[in-house]
Amino acid sequence: MKVLVYGYGVMGKKVCQAVKDDPSLELIAVISHDFDITPDVPYYYSLEEVKEEADALIDFSHPNNLEEILIYLKEKSIPGVIATTGYNQKQLELIKEYTKMIPIFQSYNTSFGVAMINKIVSQFTKEFYTNNYDVEIIEAHHHRKIDAPSGTAKMLYQSASESIKDSYPVYDRESRHQKRDRNEIGISSIRAGTICGEHTVLYGGEDELIEIKHTALSRDIFAKGAVSAVKVLINKEPGFYDLKNLYE
Repeated sequence: MKVLVYGYGVMGKKVCQAVKDDPSLELIAVISHDFDITPDVPYYYSLEEVKEEADALIDFSHPNNLEEILIYLKEKSIPGVIATTGYNQKQLELIKEYTKMIPIFQSYNTSFGVAMINKIVSQFTKEFYTNNYDVEIIEAHHHRKIDAPSGTAKMLYQSASESIKDSYPVYDRESRHQKRDRNEIGISSIRAGTICGEHTVLYGGEDELIEIKHTALSRDIFAKGAVSAVKVLINKEPGFYDLKNLYE
């Protein structure tokens, strides 16, 4: 399978290496608006410059590139793994529109471990909530990360909120001079040092705490996850895929 990678930052480089390390894949080109070092494969500054014919595309770039990527995927009729974070609601809706025509995997986290945590949260939050447990989500990342809360935290919130009627997120308690509401889900962000990524879902009950935690020890897990996703996606029908349904 011939793969095109969009993005050549820290994660883009790791994805390129993960593609090269997989004998069933071929890295045919890289696209980025800026190259700090030159790739050892053809590289371009926009998709319209690309001469090679790809079977699939993996994106780890910037939300501003989304429309260009979606148009390219549609024109070439190829699947895409979109793993960039920081999309707004309008952009997410645009992705959903294009999934009517092509298979797209979109997730803020491509780790298998996070997929399992998300499944646990989906299955058990209702039982915790019914038994009067509070739900809090805590995420921590390196000090260079721009968006907060992380896309993974938003994903975990979405999974938890499906089990709590009329739930809503609370990001800032400083301005809330009141006790904790039954239906709120707290989301806290930490930015420090070189943390690859930590996500904790905390269930707080009477005299006990249950924590479900995922710690990324290396960004390699996200690159490998993206490669696994593109290999599965190539055989899928047009539609929207994420960590919940890709491997079904």
